[in-house]
Amino acid sequence: MKPVQKLLYDPINDFLVSENCWRGNVTPEVNWQVINGDSRNAILQFADNTFDCVVTSPPYFWLRHYGVDNQIGLEETVNEYVEAISSVMDEVYRVLTPKGLLFLNLSDTYYSGKGQPKYADSKSSKRRFGLRAVDKSGGLDIGIQRKSMIGIPWRVAIEMTKRKWVLRSNIIWHRKHPLPEKVKDRPKRSYEHVFMFSKGRQYYFNQKPLSEKKFDDDVWTIPARPKSSGLDTAPYPDELVNRCLQIGCIGGGKVLDPFAGSGTTLRVAVESGHSAVGIDLSREFCEYVVRDLSKISIANQ
Repeated sequence: MKPVQKLLYDPINDFLVSENCWRGNVTPEVNWQVINGDSRNAILQFADNTFDCVVTSPPYFWLRHYGVDNQIGLEETVNEYVEAISSVMDEVYRVLTPKGLLFLNLSDTYYSGKGQPKYADSKSSKRRFGLRAVDKSGGLDIGIQRKSMIGIPWRVAIEMTKRKWVLRSNIIWHRKHPLPEKVKDRPKRSYEHVFMFSKGRQYYFNQKPLSEKKFDDDVWTIPARPKSSGLDTAPYPDELVNRCLQIGCIGGGKVLDPFAGSGTTLRVAVESGHSAVGIDLSREFCEYVVRDLSKISIANQ
């Protein structure tokens, strides 16, 4: 009797449908897609009004270098960063259904003054996120003083309201424990913004979790997650995505994350019965997400 040959499982090839795209099914109704590419271009392939909800967290300004070319977050100026994020959100507006919602997670950056740009700066390696906001001319093109908080989240949000978006809520994600910053002259940071945007005055919103006090209205205390194993990224917690989907996505609706990272949005979405699409510039991140999602697909076969 011949020994039973063990089948080799290769999710990166098994779920590959093109050079830079993977697809899989969780159930006949729930599927996922991961696209390796620049969200500014990759999102163009989708038709208008494709997605019912978008939950995403773009790279923060000058806080981390992911080792890929053309990464958003390393722009020379604040205005260039605001434009980069807003341009992606212009396309998100197009592919979001008229009654859909966007949840945009952003955090702020401090201006550290003059120094060597980007990762060449000698002090960057000592920072928690690897980089510090510096420039050679001073002021980051907006004339602010050294050590000032730049106000990045609100600069992006205000720009988006000039581009048709309706800013309906500024949800505060209270991280419960402050970031382990080595600062002695200000409080440590313990919150981030989750802006809730709609395309107009009429949109889907499920108030039931709020009225039943399953969680607070606009201050969500959720412990932060540790870094993903093997990846240089700090993903937001599952519960944050879960709350966004509970209040902002119709049952069985399709979800998009144009900055997929380690894939938290996609995983939580498909586990909640939503089909999901994720886009990321890093192939390493995309392959990590594919491996993660493929486990769910295999488990449901």
